Amino acid sequence: MIYRWFRYAQFMVVLISASSLWARAQEESTSNRLTTEQLIDRLRSIKNPSAHYVLSDESHPNVKCGFGMQAQVVNRWKEFSQVQRAELSGLMKSNIMQRDTIAGHFHIFYDTTGINEPALLDNNNQRIQGTATAYIHSVAQIFNHVWDVEINQMGYSAPPFENGQSYYTVYVQDMQDYGVTNFDETTRINSGQDPPRYQSSITIDNDFQENQYYTHGANALKVTAAHEFHHAIQIGSYGFWADDLFAHELTSTWLEDVVYTDVNDYYQYLTDFFGDQQLATGFWQGLSFNSNVFGGYERSIFAHYLAKIFGADIMKDIWTEMRTFPFLESTDAALVNRGSNLHSSFAKFTKWNYYTADRADTVNFYTEGNHYPRFQPLQKIAFYNATSTINGKVEPLSSSMYEYDLPKDTITAVIANVDIGNAIKRNTTQQQIEVTLNSGLQFKISVDTLSLWSPFLIQSSTQTDVPRLQLNAAPNPLRLAEAPWLKLSINQDIAKTAEVFFFTSSFKLAYSGFLNVDNEDGFRAIVVPTSEIKSKLSSGIYFIIAKTANSDYKWKVAVIR
Repeated sequence: MIYRWFRYAQFMVVLISASSLWARAQEESTSNRLTTEQLIDRLRSIKNPSAHYVLSDESHPNVKCGFGMQAQVVNRWKEFSQVQRAELSGLMKSNIMQRDTIAGHFHIFYDTTGINEPALLDNNNQRIQGTATAYIHSVAQIFNHVWDVEINQMGYSAPPFENGQSYYTVYVQDMQDYGVTNFDETTRINSGQDPPRYQSSITIDNDFQENQYYTHGANALKVTAAHEFHHAIQIGSYGFWADDLFAHELTSTWLEDVVYTDVNDYYQYLTDFFGDQQLATGFWQGLSFNSNVFGGYERSIFAHYLAKIFGADIMKDIWTEMRTFPFLESTDAALVNRGSNLHSSFAKFTKWNYYTADRADTVNFYTEGNHYPRFQPLQKIAFYNATSTINGKVEPLSSSMYEYDLPKDTITAVIANVDIGNAIKRNTTQQQIEVTLNSGLQFKISVDTLSLWSPFLIQSSTQTDVPRLQLNAAPNPLRLAEAPWLKLSINQDIAKTAEVFFFTSSFKLAYSGFLNVDNEDGFRAIVVPTSEIKSKLSSGIYFIIAKTANSDYKWKVAVIR
C-alpha cells in the first residue's frame, strides 16, 4: 500500500513536543522497525478505522504511515509465517463490494448502502444523499482523464493489470484518508530481479469529506487519482525503491499539479520543506535528499524546478533510468543527457528556494512560488558592521540558509550541500559549515571540502548576489584520478578567458595555457579540466597564477595523482 496521508508534521505536532519532532520523523520514516505484531496491528487499524484497534506498540500513535510501512511489509516478507502472510495479504486487499462497473481503462468496485456508500458533496461540504452513482461516474471520468494525461500524453508506460485482467482495478470505500495503492509480495511480477515490480490496485475514499483533508470533494478525488495512479505506474512499470520512498512521493505529488494544476493540494506539504514547522532550536535543519523524512510530498518542488528548467519529460527520463538505478544516480544520468548534472542543478535549485512568498519571481523561478512559504534560516544573527560568523550542521545533499539582520536590510547566505557521493551512500552524518560576513558585506564559508558546497549570498533590498570575501580553488586537494576539473574562483571578474600558470614548489613551470571562465549563478571561476593538466603534474604542492584582462590572481593547491 502506498498511502497519501494528510500532513504528517501537522498531525504529529499535536501528539509529541516540537523538540522531538525531527527525531521522531526520522525514526518513523527511515530507521523505525516495527515488530511483526505491531505491523499487523497497524494494518488492522487502517483497514477498519471505525473498529478502534488498540495498538500493541503504545509508544506509537495510531497514524497512517503508509508508504514507509508498506516498504517494511515488502522487504520483510520472508520473515512472516504462512499465517501472517495470509493475514497481511488479506489486510492489503479491499473488501468484497456490492457493485462494480467498467469504464474505459478501469474496473470500479463500490457499495450502494452502508458505511462505504459514496456521495458527492454540496457547497457546505455535506454529503448529498442518493449520489452514489454520480460519484462513481466522476471516478470513472477522472481516472480515465488521468490515464490520458500520464500514459497517452506524457508517455509513461501503463501499469500491469491484476491477474491477467483487461482493466485496472479501483475500489471506493470509507477510508478516512485520500487513497492507497495496494500491492504486496504476492503481486510481484519479476521475481529475482531488481528493482521489484508489482501488479496493484487503488483504493480511494468514498466522499473526501473528513476535516483532516486539505482539499475536499471532487478536487480531492482529482489529485488523489493523479497521485495514486502514478504510484501504480512507478511500481508496475519502472520499479519499487524502498530506500527512495521520497522519490516515489515527490513524483506523484508533482503529477497532481501537472494533471490538475488548478487544485494545488500540494501547497499543504511545503512548510515541511521550507521550515515553518520549526524545531525547539527555533530554526529548521536543511532537509536532505538522501532521507525519507516527511515522506517526500514536500520535496515535490524539486520536480517543479526540474520540469521548468528542462521540461516535464525530465521526470519520465529519471523514472526510465530508475528501471536500473536508484533516484539520485538516475537523476544525475538524466541531467547529464541534458548537458547538466545533479551537482550543479541541485545548487541552482537551492538558490530558487530563496525566491518564494514575497520574494517570488514567477517568471524566472517557481511558477507558483508566490504561494510557497519563505525558507526559514538555519541560523540568524544581528549584524552591526563587524565581522560575524554563524554556523550550522546539515546532511549531504541539502539546502540551508543563514541570515544576517542589518539595521535596514538582510543578507542571506543560501548554501547547497552538494555532497552527492555521501548522499548516494545514504550517509546522514551532519557536516559543519561556518559562514562569515565582514563589514564590506563580503563573505566566506569555512568547510572541510569546498567543492562539496555551493554558496550564494543575497542582499534582500536588491535581491542581488554579494561577492565572496576570499578567492578559493576547489577541490583542494586536487585528485587527478577523480576530479573532472579544478575551479579557480575570480569573484565578479567579467573576463571570458584567463592565462593560467602552474609552478612547482621549487618555482619550476609545470603548465601554462589559456582557459575559459565559467559563470555559474553570479560566481565566476576559471575552469581547469584535469585532462588538460593530468599528464604534466605529479603529486605535490603547486602555486597557480592566473591573469585576466582585469586582474591577477594566485592560489596554492595540493595535487594528488
